Amino acid sequence: MFERIKIKKLISKLIAEEKENEKSKIIGQIVDFGKIAFQSIADSFQNREISATDASAILLKTYDNTFFDTLLNLAGNSSDIVRTTAKEIIVKKITNDDIPKLIDNLQNLNAYIRKGCTDILIAIKNHAAVLKLISLYNNAESDLKKTIIDILSSIGGNTAARLLISALKDSDWAIRIRAVRGLTKIDDPIIADPLIEILNDKDPHMVKIALDALTGLGNKKASRPVMALLKNPDLVIRQKAVDCLCITGDSEIVPDLLNLMRDNDVNVRRSVVEIFNNLKDPRTADALVNAMKDTDWWVREVATDALAEIKGERVGSVIKAMLKNDNENIRRCAVHFFNKVEDKSAIPALIEALDDKDWWVKEKAITALGRLKAKEAIVPITTHIFDEEIKWVIPKALGEIGGNEVVEPLLKLLPDRQKQVRIEALKALAKLKIESTLPQLRELLNDGDEEVRSEASRALKEITGKVYKPSAEGKAAGESDMQGIVMKKYPEGAILSEAILVIDLRNSTGIAAKYGDNFALELKNKLTEIATPLAKLQGYQYIKSTGDGFLITFPSILNSVQFALNLLRDIKKYNSEVDEARQIVVRFAINFGETRVDSKGDRVGVATNMTFRVEGVKPKDLIEIEGGMKREDMKEEFRVLISENVVEEAKKIIGVSVKLIGLFELKGISGLHRIFELNAENK
Repeated sequence: MFERIKIKKLISKLIAEEKENEKSKIIGQIVDFGKIAFQSIADSFQNREISATDASAILLKTYDNTFFDTLLNLAGNSSDIVRTTAKEIIVKKITNDDIPKLIDNLQNLNAYIRKGCTDILIAIKNHAAVLKLISLYNNAESDLKKTIIDILSSIGGNTAARLLISALKDSDWAIRIRAVRGLTKIDDPIIADPLIEILNDKDPHMVKIALDALTGLGNKKASRPVMALLKNPDLVIRQKAVDCLCITGDSEIVPDLLNLMRDNDVNVRRSVVEIFNNLKDPRTADALVNAMKDTDWWVREVATDALAEIKGERVGSVIKAMLKNDNENIRRCAVHFFNKVEDKSAIPALIEALDDKDWWVKEKAITALGRLKAKEAIVPITTHIFDEEIKWVIPKALGEIGGNEVVEPLLKLLPDRQKQVRIEALKALAKLKIESTLPQLRELLNDGDEEVRSEASRALKEITGKVYKPSAEGKAAGESDMQGIVMKKYPEGAILSEAILVIDLRNSTGIAAKYGDNFALELKNKLTEIATPLAKLQGYQYIKSTGDGFLITFPSILNSVQFALNLLRDIKKYNSEVDEARQIVVRFAINFGETRVDSKGDRVGVATNMTFRVEGVKPKDLIEIEGGMKREDMKEEFRVLISENVVEEAKKIIGVSVKLIGLFELKGISGLHRIFELNAENK
């Protein structure tokens, strides 16, 4: 009795003490009392009078197995910190004799104790618990069965695996699912066959979990049964089957996969070519070459990447010949291959490709020749330095080739109107470190674009080792010696007269909801890939993403109209080559007016707002007028709408027709406004 009073006084002193070194002394004094101190500390901790750290330090040193029930009660406390601390102590101090008590308490009325015992059994992974858990499972209700499955899957072993395998046939769907998930955690060869059997289950959820488990196992026995799922209508199951075969597949399944490459379903071909890409088996080369001619762009692209991994002289020869194919998609794949594989024997064919009708082929041929450091390509490449579609890749390629022969063409590119061309030319010249170019480089310290000025400063330092300070603002547009428009960073508050264009990627929210955010992002990225070079070609002044599209400004109505029609043309061409799910559906609006530059460089003001309003007009809002359209004739997709501010200039553009739609109210902008539709006459 006297000792308990002393312990209580020490506990009070410990609670009041703030200094850690003094606390340690008090804890030592309490521990010296031994087992008699345990219950007092447990009571104080349960009442949250002492901290978890102090309680744990004392309880661990004064514990013996006679206090197991006390700790178990603490594990059922309403306080999270008390429960957690008690479980940690039990895990450290538990013996085999305590395990039956834990298992018995899986049915305790206190939910916290039930959960605590489950957590402890999972944490200790003691095989001594397996037989008693199996015995309990046989007569357990559903929730307890699921708990036992969780514990057994964490313990693992052959006996636990057999119980989980038997649970796969349970009438309760939730238990079957729990059993499949549990098997994914057990490393035992006997689980492969039951999981393979589940692949035939009618429940797609069961099939997906089984595929995850088989992927984790990496058991090659699963390859052929999984292959059958490549034709499954469920997109997720197909992709999981692909993932599984990328792990379990080997050369033995190549013949079967080759047969599937002839399937009419593009999704099957996509799946197979992705597996080929992973296998990197030379025997797949012929099938991959054929896949480069597939009607589906994704199959072509992955096949090209796979062949780049396989390489080989025979593969290179076949693909060189494809650079002359009549189909531009095949030529694109071929030139993409040589951007991944450095094959000097391809240089003559790549030089010929510089005169290809397709700008993409020409661009990629230039980059490939640069990677190959092809001296014989310098002159053929430089004949394209004024080609607006591809010249932006020329400086980097010339810089990679190197030598005095590339200096003159690089200097010709320094005053180019495209900012990116100037920047890449500066980088290339910095790499060459030829001092005779310094006067031309210094001129760009006054460029109208801040990024170009900074790059000029870096290039000069790279060559001379000295710091050159760029001009604070550069030359004004009227003072620039650049060809055409200088794309400069305008100061906050600047008022500009610009053509404002809005692109809307239609139903991006619906696409994300149906196919997932990654799929929607893939479409947005593809739109960006198609639009970027066309915007550069027209000398865009500002561009930003609007989430489901873009806001772009151009120096003139002509630039904006040509960009919109060219992009519409290329999108329709792209759509003709892909399945319906991957088609890009867009619409445009163009307005002209004054924009104000905000602190982030964004374009704000009435003219910008009006462009967005024009883009969003609907047939139901049309006020029909004489000479205009009927509501049912108004397009909702693949349209280019223009405001009254644009129409007169647009009519002057050769090859463009303008048709009145009618009157619309535009939210936030007073009055009724005539809106027109713009089309290319030859479309």
